[in-house]
Amino acid sequence: MNDASIIKLLFERNEKAVEELKRSYENLCFYIAGNILSLKEDQEECVNSAYMDVWSSIPPNKPDNLKTYLCKLVKNCALNRKKYNTAAKRNQNFSVSLDELSECIPDGKSIEQSISDEQLGRAISDFLRAQPEKYRKVFVRRYWYSETVEDIAAFYDMNSKTVATYLFRVRKKLKAFLQKEGFIDE
Repeated sequence: MNDASIIKLLFERNEKAVEELKRSYENLCFYIAGNILSLKEDQEECVNSAYMDVWSSIPPNKPDNLKTYLCKLVKNCALNRKKYNTAAKRNQNFSVSLDELSECIPDGKSIEQSISDEQLGRAISDFLRAQPEKYRKVFVRRYWYSETVEDIAAFYDMNSKTVATYLFRVRKKLKAFLQKEGFIDE
């Protein structure tokens, strides 16, 4: 069943929508939650919570891309669960990946003062679309799926240092792009 049909079922409040959502995206949802949370129970809780959030939020929301909408809900839930579970002891993969991006992504206060999160997200998406495919894929696997450099290198049959170089170059270009566009100060 396609996303438009699932959204239609959600608007009709038909419970089959959740079944179809699971059938279509369960593996992806668990993949995202699994990269953030180590306990299977926490992963299941976040995935199920995301399904409930979709059920509760559609309607009134009508996302353009149901897959992205669901993935964002899973990721946010998993990050919140991770933060709750570990308090000060965050997963080192996330600390490292977020630290890497902190130099080129403005902090929340700057965003609120100058632009919306949505505009920043669009700008980053536009930037990534302009990058070579391999660089873009490596970047997304690192910063969206929170995979380690070693896992990305193994997936693409590359050297870890090559992956790290790709990430460094894209972060450097992203920072310059965001400065040029006025999202962050030089």
